[in-house]
Amino acid sequence: MRKQRTHIKHIYMIHVEDPGDYYLKPEGVLFVDNQGYHTLFSADSRFNFLRSTVQKFPFAELVNGVTFREHNVRLDDVTASFADRFDLLVDEMLEILRTIYDSNPRQHFYLEKFMQPDTTRNHFIP
Repeated sequence: MRKQRTHIKHIYMIHVEDPGDYYLKPEGVLFVDNQGYHTLFSADSRFNFLRSTVQKFPFAELVNGVTFREHNVRLDDVTASFADRFDLLVDEMLEILRTIYDSNPRQHFYLEKFMQPDTTRNHFIP
């Protein structure tokens, strides 16, 4: 029997507004696959906060925006913008991250570590 390929169901940009700030800035990318598992990519310093936020609230609430630990957090579903360029397989996550990073490296600086093959933090490279 052939193993079924895992597909990406949703790609979310995670935007965070810090306390006392007035704009949401991108701080992470969240992939949700067809089996319900999610994979989060963010700066190391924000990973635990973003992971806790994603696990605490349902996705429907996160899309509308929530307040957690005095931060406003919102998920922006960007799946449709990648559906025409990719097959949305889990194996394509690195390519999708590369596309997001290349679109604005200054704004998506937190993805830079995943683009470097010589780093030990890049779990895509053996």
